[in-house]
Amino acid sequence: MKLTAGGKTYYARRMTRADALAVCSWRYEGVQEIYNAENSEENVKSYLDGCHFALSGRFGGPAEAFVNFGEKAALPLRELENIYSDESYTDMALGLAPERCGKGEGQFLALAAMELCSRFFPEDGFRVTVAEDNLRAMTVYRRLGFEPVAWFKAEVEYPDRSGTIQYKTVAMQILIAPPKTERNNT
Repeated sequence: MKLTAGGKTYYARRMTRADALAVCSWRYEGVQEIYNAENSEENVKSYLDGCHFALSGRFGGPAEAFVNFGEKAALPLRELENIYSDESYTDMALGLAPERCGKGEGQFLALAAMELCSRFFPEDGFRVTVAEDNLRAMTVYRRLGFEPVAWFKAEVEYPDRSGTIQYKTVAMQILIAPPKTERNNT
């Protein structure tokens, strides 16, 4: 599926096993380290649920980013059930390959994810959950019209660069944006 986001083209496909293996091997540093995925067979399989998409800059190319929609893009915290239960928004989780981070691609990725989401859920707004200290992501979402609706702390489990599981309490925000049609009418 071809997506054009702010002049950049991405090709989206349902996540393949090769894509999932690649994403699970991505290793971030600094504040993004909490986004590292466990490189296990169980986790690889979780990316093959039909709700995860790989994005590439060329048709059939290697995954440069991914997006997922729905329940797995939300955090399973009881205190957030009231926010996540609002079905007029679709939850999105995005990831950009570590070597592509910090190069101005975040906004293009977010726009492509929103375009893809709109193809499946055309009436829905968008909802993302972001670590507050991920300033690059927060800046991108704010530029795209996302507004915060919840602030909370969550215990995050992630593998560090050596694969050792780490735990960290992270301040997070949930941000929402109206559907594309509403943003275009304002």
